[in-house]
Amino acid sequence: MAVTHKHLEAFHAVIQTGGFTRAAKHLRTSQPSISRLIAQLQDAVSFPLFARIQGQTVPTEEALVLYREVDRSFTGLEKVLLQAERIRTHRVGHLNILSMPALAQAFLPRVLSRFLRENPGVSASLQVQRSDSIADWMRTHQFDLGFAMLPVEHPGLEFELFDTAPGLCVLPPGHALAARRIVDVKHLHGVQVVGTGPNSMIQRSLDRLFEDAQVVPESSVETPITAIACELVANGAGVTIADPFTAHSYRARGLVLRRFRPDVLFHFTAVFPANRTRSLLVRRFLAMASDIRDEVYRELGPVIRPQR
Repeated sequence: MAVTHKHLEAFHAVIQTGGFTRAAKHLRTSQPSISRLIAQLQDAVSFPLFARIQGQTVPTEEALVLYREVDRSFTGLEKVLLQAERIRTHRVGHLNILSMPALAQAFLPRVLSRFLRENPGVSASLQVQRSDSIADWMRTHQFDLGFAMLPVEHPGLEFELFDTAPGLCVLPPGHALAARRIVDVKHLHGVQVVGTGPNSMIQRSLDRLFEDAQVVPESSVETPITAIACELVANGAGVTIADPFTAHSYRARGLVLRRFRPDVLFHFTAVFPANRTRSLLVRRFLAMASDIRDEVYRELGPVIRPQR
């Protein structure tokens, strides 16, 4: 007869609890079932496992030697089951996240901090690259999740739209345009505008708007990083058009945010390796990121489009 896990479980329980009846209660089964399993195990190993001494069930010396090995196996199994429970309840694991600067500057740290608080035992890394480098980095490094701005394509990756965010006009306090509820493109004629450079999709969209409206802003400085553009605004270098996540983090610094018309849209996408399933941690992190995205829009209130 083959020895099964049930035989070893019954044997382990009898020695740990000190009797067949207590072992049956511990395993939520009947005493005759425990007795049968022990008898079968004893036949399989061909040496006695228990003896009755003064009315008590006592393990033999051979049984104690066997028990030490069984106990090590059960301890290992308990560790495996504990680890499985930690995985199930998101209390173990590691997330490798790659992001474009716009989301990495303030938004993702907010998401990640809350995620780690709510999932003790989980660790994470957050790396930052320009949006046009995200695809290559996701392909050549072991990242679980990336954030980039559309359009981005790669056959080894999967993409899911995370948000279509309207650009906001970021102004220093006291600026003449801060008195307006909405800043229109025509209001930027002759105004110092911090640009994001010729390789920026947003800058190209702005340039088309300027051309269509026959607006000629005064170009003071360019930078591809939205957070740096906002820093420049804070230091008096002009105004800029920023995504709401970066702009939101600068409102606490005293900068003024206004809706900008016509819309300049930031299309943020979540990026995943195409040849891997999305782990529970990745799915949970993305859900939390979506929740905090909505929080940011609620905090911005009427600055964002009414449909938000």
